[in-house]
Amino acid sequence: MLLNPLRWLRLSESQPAKAPGPPTAEVGTTGTPFFSGYLRDLGEYNPALEGLSAFSTYEKMRRSDAQVAATLMAMKLPIRSAEWTVSAPANPTPVEEEATRLVRECLLEEIKFNDVLRNALLMLDFGCAAHADHWYIDGNRVRIEKLKPLLPVTFQRWIVDRETEELLGIEQYGAKGDTYVTVTVEKERLALFTHEQEGANFAGRSMLRCAYQHWYIKSNLYKIDAISIERNGMGVPYAIMAENAKKEDRETALAYVEKLSTHEKAGIVLPNGWVFGLKGVEGTLRDPKESIAHHNMMIAMSALAQFMMLGQSAGGNRALGESLGDFFYMGLQATAKAISEELSRTTIRRLCDYNFAGLKRYPKVVAQKIQGIEFGTLYAALKDLAGAGLVQGDDELEAYLRRTMGLPRPGQAPRPARPAVPAKVSLMVAPAPAALPAWVKLTTRRPPPAGSGEAGRARSSTPGIISGSGEPRFLFPVDKIKWPESIY
Repeated sequence: MLLNPLRWLRLSESQPAKAPGPPTAEVGTTGTPFFSGYLRDLGEYNPALEGLSAFSTYEKMRRSDAQVAATLMAMKLPIRSAEWTVSAPANPTPVEEEATRLVRECLLEEIKFNDVLRNALLMLDFGCAAHADHWYIDGNRVRIEKLKPLLPVTFQRWIVDRETEELLGIEQYGAKGDTYVTVTVEKERLALFTHEQEGANFAGRSMLRCAYQHWYIKSNLYKIDAISIERNGMGVPYAIMAENAKKEDRETALAYVEKLSTHEKAGIVLPNGWVFGLKGVEGTLRDPKESIAHHNMMIAMSALAQFMMLGQSAGGNRALGESLGDFFYMGLQATAKAISEELSRTTIRRLCDYNFAGLKRYPKVVAQKIQGIEFGTLYAALKDLAGAGLVQGDDELEAYLRRTMGLPRPGQAPRPARPAVPAKVSLMVAPAPAALPAWVKLTTRRPPPAGSGEAGRARSSTPGIISGSGEPRFLFPVDKIKWPESIY
């Protein structure tokens, strides 16, 4: 059957053409090279900080240097001591509420969540950290048995999709019992925490990378300082031999001055005509303490923790320390958020999918109160808010204050009712009449006593309300009324 061309034209005009869909093919490249799973950081110029060599270097830094260890602890302890909780989606359904309760039980109550955080925070030390999910069946529920830590020093190869550059798994080589094994952990059981990932560099970058130069120089300064103290504390030994000294005498004298050390039995017997002495360094010596303090400051600055060095020098004050601390805690909040997002995207989502079919929204684990609250600041803020009528005392606020300040729970004895918050009222010295006479006006300054010569200026002041005592007052010209003493 042939279709009328005019009818076909009308049908085509009545149906709007579909907009072209977005392209879905992979384009571009991150530029991160993988050779058979071995990652290479093109930006790293120091061979000691490439691949597995970097892990041994960072291990030496964090174990041997007090400033490095203190800086890392300053970044980790606030996150570990924060209040971590599991939050449900907005306006949760009964199924979402049940999923939130299950996640809270499995993650915060049944396993040691502090150990999970300690392992995840190794990404600050080494650039990356990971754990593997382990499950068990409890009735009709799948629950977390443990989140097994995978130490970064065991990461040998990164299994990456060549087209999408997505991580498919990690190949480990490490000790297991009394032998060494090669193990592959698939991404379906993996949670990877990466610090400062660029492109597909899943190994990240350690916080200690930019502190390495200062640690290296400082460690050598300590060695130079120890050698100078040892040599200059005793002096350089020397011997002047007598004439016609034999070769055996010269060798004996040289061996003695080279091996001389200070102890309770040190002594020397010299032949006739020989001279022995200790020569000290003359002139001004360079004290390495200033350079060491500079490098300590740079190590702290690499983590935005300059406030740690306040009090160790002549400069700095409390206000400066608070400003630097606020910026530092903003960085810790970003680190805690990265851990929260990775846990919520991997372990928590898998737990919910194993137990609840068709779940669209998932609970999240979040950190609260990373920065400690000063009680004086909290009291002043609540006082101002209550005075403005924005906050009223209730059971929920009291429970929060008791929990925050570490106070005990309220006892069973009945307590008196809380007084009502009084409304703010404006008081006047004298009530204003309904209609003011023409000779009455408002002034912005308190009129002076009679006879002081200032009355004329008081009567010609700009109309307004007096603000000296914080309360509005009606003022009258001094030539019309006799002012009481209480006004002054």
